[in-house]
Amino acid sequence: MDTLRIVAQITKYLYHNKENSYSIIKVNTEDDDNVTITGYIPYLSSDVYYEFIGKWVNHEKFGRQFNVVSYTQSETQSIDGLINYLSSSIFKGIGPVTARRIVDKLGNKAIKLILEDKSILKQFGFSDEKIEDLYETILDNQINEHILVELYGYNIIGKTAMKIINHYGILTIDKITANPYVLINDIEGIGFIKADEIAKKLKIEENDPRRIKAAIIYAMQTYSYSRGDIYMTYAELNKYTENILGFKYQIDKILEELIIFEQIIKEEDRYYLYNSYLSENNTALEIKRLINSEFETYDVNYLESLVKITETNKNFTYTEKQKNAIISSLVNNFSVITGGPGTGKTTIVDGILEVYSIYNNIKLYDLKTKDKIALMAPTGRAAKRMEEVLDFEAKTIHRHLGYGYDGMYGYDEVNQMPFDLIIIDESSMIDIFLAEKLFKSIKSTAKVIIVGDIDQLPSVSPGQVLKDLIESKICHVSYLNEIHRQVKDSNIIELAVKVNKQELNEEALNSGNDLFLKQGSSKEVIDNIINQVQGALNEGYSLIDDIQVLIPTYKGLVGIDSINSLMQEKFNLTKDYSITYGDKIFYVNDKVINLVNDPKNFIMNGDIGYITTISKNSNNEDFVIINFDGQEVNYSKADLENISLAYAMSVHKSQGSEYKIVILPLVRTYMHMLKKELLYTAITRAKNYLIILGDLNLLVYAANHLSEKRQTTLKLRLSNFS
Repeated sequence: MDTLRIVAQITKYLYHNKENSYSIIKVNTEDDDNVTITGYIPYLSSDVYYEFIGKWVNHEKFGRQFNVVSYTQSETQSIDGLINYLSSSIFKGIGPVTARRIVDKLGNKAIKLILEDKSILKQFGFSDEKIEDLYETILDNQINEHILVELYGYNIIGKTAMKIINHYGILTIDKITANPYVLINDIEGIGFIKADEIAKKLKIEENDPRRIKAAIIYAMQTYSYSRGDIYMTYAELNKYTENILGFKYQIDKILEELIIFEQIIKEEDRYYLYNSYLSENNTALEIKRLINSEFETYDVNYLESLVKITETNKNFTYTEKQKNAIISSLVNNFSVITGGPGTGKTTIVDGILEVYSIYNNIKLYDLKTKDKIALMAPTGRAAKRMEEVLDFEAKTIHRHLGYGYDGMYGYDEVNQMPFDLIIIDESSMIDIFLAEKLFKSIKSTAKVIIVGDIDQLPSVSPGQVLKDLIESKICHVSYLNEIHRQVKDSNIIELAVKVNKQELNEEALNSGNDLFLKQGSSKEVIDNIINQVQGALNEGYSLIDDIQVLIPTYKGLVGIDSINSLMQEKFNLTKDYSITYGDKIFYVNDKVINLVNDPKNFIMNGDIGYITTISKNSNNEDFVIINFDGQEVNYSKADLENISLAYAMSVHKSQGSEYKIVILPLVRTYMHMLKKELLYTAITRAKNYLIILGDLNLLVYAANHLSEKRQTTLKLRLSNFS
């Protein structure tokens, strides 16, 4: 369909999102037709005509609409509209009479004529100061429009265009023409390819230093960050920069400039982005500070007696390893507890809390204790599970750090957290950037206990903090490897151990009391997923809380997106109310996942909830209410870009969570993702039952393929400390 133009006046904003300017607007065309237009449009005056450029579309619910991709103020305006515009509150000191005089004299092109020559206003008796004010106001009211027209010429439209204007303001075009590659770092959603398109329109040569610099930085961000690496070697950096540039290029000279200006840091044959280097170095310094700080010496004999008292109170007998872990965690100022499922990590933490509270004469359930002891985890689900098991308040790391709506943290190296004891669970998920913020915010006198499974997937973002910390041998580590009698008969735990030790073979692929294995084709896998879920629902399990399908990839017949749509169709029977955002459709009772940190509502990336309400407010604007573990959060329609269905989810997103029933399909299209760490992490998410469907030989394949080793130097930095 060809691009069309309509000239119209705005009559009513039906919906407007302040953050990205997405709007649904009623307009009246110059032919006196009432039309609905949609697009990323800021608030515009209702008194003047605009020329809207776009296409007609048919919305499945709201019918025919004009989808706007750009607009400009029409050169020709109605006389009455111009009078109302100039006499509005926008222009101080101009009433209806003066406005009519201007329009009677200058006609319906008054705005255009004033912008071309502001001295034309002298004939109306205005002072120089008033002429300047009027001219500047008209100019300011048209600035976004002119900038947008320029951006449309670079094929930047809609939401992205508004982000750029909101970031640079009046300097937008100057910034872009000076160096379009600044958009990569400044504007979310613009990468090297888009910036490169703009550069070509600006006639920037392919070997221009600005382009080479951007390609080097982009290579480091995309390649190293996607692998979780902190640094790249010269050979890697040169290779991937050339891939981005599209031709052979010797990067040494440009690379040296980036090093001089500290955009890149070089150590030996390692190249770091400045922020990555700084975060890793600072993390090492902060860990050293916490380990070497002076602290109260604990009486080991007294601790041993308190462990015995705790055993009596809890009617439980600790193993020698568990006793040693409890005591050493309290004797040392900074320590690590690591082990797989069933090895008693939670039991030890529970013991630590009990012994610590008795030793320090603290009542665990006193409200004041929350200011002395902090339990935290990287995700909301992990914190919730920690709190349920230990019966003591736990929060996300971000929330304990006072992460605010403005993206700032309440606690830092100057204003540190007040806690005397800090226990951090699921620490394998902590990346280098969060680690820096966390350790900086812990006071030197605090006792820090890091808990995690070193064999799980590392953080999504760069770093492998837990692994590097343990391998550096800088602090005391309690290694747990004994499976306890409560879970010794678990086939899930047995499978996890065999995968982790790379001892899995085809003879070991047997179903058991809590493990169900079924061979099948992709089509059979899909049918079996539906059947297994339906069977679990019939047994009274909850699709929201108890059942989780875990899949490594998003695309494909048995990908996350496809299985989510299928499960939504099969299991959500409340389809009376729906809301559509892009290619997403949501219904009441849908299981959903939040995809970004939302500190305003205390909802973090990876939190799971379900939709309770889809409705319209008093302004006829669509909204959705989602329940996250009892907390209801209101989402506008535009906010739904941060929400996805969660009947099926990635293994990475499931980290820190535990489900009564985990369904794990395995098909050959996953092969490039199947590694020991991913398989081990998926298996250990299952609490009661694990159901594995598909090509069972892939279990053995995955168990014997390790993820590539991450390139980090935290271990080196810690090991070098005396």
